[in-house]
Amino acid sequence: MNEYNFTEFKEAGGRFKSIISLGKKSGFGLSSGFTHAYDLKGVIGVKMFYDPSKIAVAFKFIKSREDGMLSVKLRDKGGYIGAQSFIGKFKIDQNKYAGRYIPKEIKDDNLGRIFVIEMKERQND
Repeated sequence: MNEYNFTEFKEAGGRFKSIISLGKKSGFGLSSGFTHAYDLKGVIGVKMFYDPSKIAVAFKFIKSREDGMLSVKLRDKGGYIGAQSFIGKFKIDQNKYAGRYIPKEIKDDNLGRIFVIEMKERQND
């Protein structure tokens, strides 16, 4: 009789942390941990919102076409949101705020299920 019931770990190099990142010259990246944790199957776009007082970005993933939506590219190893128009409109300084953020899942009374990141200035390492 076996005392243990082991499960083999086969995902070496996998990303399991739920992260939304802002690149220095690109849009927003979604870690594979995020896309798997929140089951984004069927998502075709994202609506984005900005709170300048908190330097916060909200993401609402949608499964049907809506006005103002941005495209989201999902793959097995994460996803990407090309958000240059959003970044430009709100004058988000990517050199200042580029980085990895752990999103908060929020059920907003008006927007429904959204994911929010509060961006912080990069520290010089």
